[in-house]
Amino acid sequence: MINLNNVTKKYGENNIYTNANYTFKSNTLTCFLGPSGSGKTTLLNLLAGFDRDYSGKIDVQFNNLKDLSLDELCTYRFNNIGFIFQHYNLLRGYSAIENVIMGIHLNSSLSNDKKHKKALDLLTNLGLGNKVNDPIDNLSGGQKQRVAIARALINDPKVILADEPTGALDEESAKSIMEIVKKLSKDKIVVVITHDDVVADYADEIISLEDNLIKVLKKKKENIETNNSTTSSILKNIEPKLSSKNAWKLCIKNFKIHFFKFFIAAFLIAFGSTAFVCSLGSKGIINSAINDFKDKNSFYNKASVAKGNNDLDSVFKELNGIDSIDDLYYQYDLSNISINYGQNKKKIDLKSPTIVNSELSMIYGYMPKDNENGIVLSNSVAAKLNPKVNELVGKYIDFEYVNKDGETEIIKLKVTGISNDNYDNFTLSSGIEKKIYKNTNTKEASALSFNIKDFNEIPSVDKSLKDKGIDVSTKGKDVSAFKNSFESTLKLFSMLSGFILIVFIIIGFAMIYKISIDRYTEIGLLASLGYTKKNILKVFFKESLIFGIASTILGILLSILFNFAYSNQFGYKLNLDINLYLLLVSLNMSLTLGITWIINTKLLNTETIIALKGNN
Repeated sequence: MINLNNVTKKYGENNIYTNANYTFKSNTLTCFLGPSGSGKTTLLNLLAGFDRDYSGKIDVQFNNLKDLSLDELCTYRFNNIGFIFQHYNLLRGYSAIENVIMGIHLNSSLSNDKKHKKALDLLTNLGLGNKVNDPIDNLSGGQKQRVAIARALINDPKVILADEPTGALDEESAKSIMEIVKKLSKDKIVVVITHDDVVADYADEIISLEDNLIKVLKKKKENIETNNSTTSSILKNIEPKLSSKNAWKLCIKNFKIHFFKFFIAAFLIAFGSTAFVCSLGSKGIINSAINDFKDKNSFYNKASVAKGNNDLDSVFKELNGIDSIDDLYYQYDLSNISINYGQNKKKIDLKSPTIVNSELSMIYGYMPKDNENGIVLSNSVAAKLNPKVNELVGKYIDFEYVNKDGETEIIKLKVTGISNDNYDNFTLSSGIEKKIYKNTNTKEASALSFNIKDFNEIPSVDKSLKDKGIDVSTKGKDVSAFKNSFESTLKLFSMLSGFILIVFIIIGFAMIYKISIDRYTEIGLLASLGYTKKNILKVFFKESLIFGIASTILGILLSILFNFAYSNQFGYKLNLDINLYLLLVSLNMSLTLGITWIINTKLLNTETIIALKGNN
């Protein structure tokens, strides 16, 4: 028996029950008759342990439900309570037999084969032997209610709680269902809440609520009632435990049912994380481009000190002790130079050292590296050798000068570039230049040339030397502008990649939240069947794991697609190395697991009765 002892229940300031007392008898069909809003569902919630916000006692085999913990209440429901809902509360996407087995999944003492046989026998006895594998959505209202009854019975409960079990059925189906419910009451406590007098006609005892008290409208005849031996079976204590195997089966089933929604959410998160990682890959390309520029434009590292107001010997000593400077040497004026290309010749009577400054830049090609047999021609000189100056780049010229013995020396040099210098001028690689100085009768030095080792330090070295009073010429201004431009680009990419990630996290979160809201009723149903938070979390975690793996796979596929598109568009691939792929994997997994954990925590903390209504 189940006893209500002085139960008082309020909603806000309104009393629903005030010191209500009643005993639900074994082997009895008790109907709670009354219109909507008369406290019928409230009573069902109290008997099920959904609602513990009341005073008084609800005793089941001398145990007060209010004293049970949430997990103990789940155990109580799993072992002893069978639910029959007005709107069935069956899991969409599941077959009839899969819905029934949900009521016994937590019984770890039975094999899956025995659970399946038990569900099959129940459905067959209820006239659904030919519908066991049909999707639940294909069944009629009466057939769905029979499935709900089978689910309520599969774990052999001693208490059946039926909430308007015929409310959604036609007259013939309602009569059939009530006949089944009537049979169940022969060895169980059956409580049916209804507003229908026809349904109440099946009752052994009818109660209603008047003045906040339970009033008996029809009392069961004493000579019909059997002994109370069945009460000793109430509050079985089998621990509701979902095996890992069954948890995997459920999570895979759920993932298939919600596949499209899961796929869209996984794709959104994958797209956001892939866009973020690919942006970092693009950032790597920019860094590579910067380094490539530095390698190809080593002339930017060159610096000069013209004689002018400088004492070159003093400056030489000063520069020679600076760690950031190397390849320091004197430069001299050269005379009687001739540059020949085919039949064209350009004679230069006097050539002063090229002074590095921000005005000197390349029109075509590049400045020769130190160890390269190269020369850069000024635009003026190049035009005299070939009107189409760009055609000279990569070609070889004969460079003539007079050596120490007064003889003409010829060196074959590669034209590496054309400068914007409009004077008859040229710039040699330092190696060639030093070789010529060594092989000629040099006089007084007219300049110093040196190399600033680190490209990034060129502006700071320039400033440091000028602060010391040395009139140095460098590409410091150009490098500063160059660095600022690159740094701005890198910042833009970082901001863009971060923005993309945040936007898609928000969209993905919203999508997963939408999926979760659609599953509130499912969570409420599982809780009503005795699934503890721990058991539900087993399924949820595995779902999240599959979700994360799916998102990661999509992310990797998208990165390959982005790489291909980027290559076609810009001519070079993204710089996606193993570290970025590891970042992509960890980002997808952490985002999916993190987002689903936040949302699932909210789901699991929702009151069962609220979840059953599908509210958030």
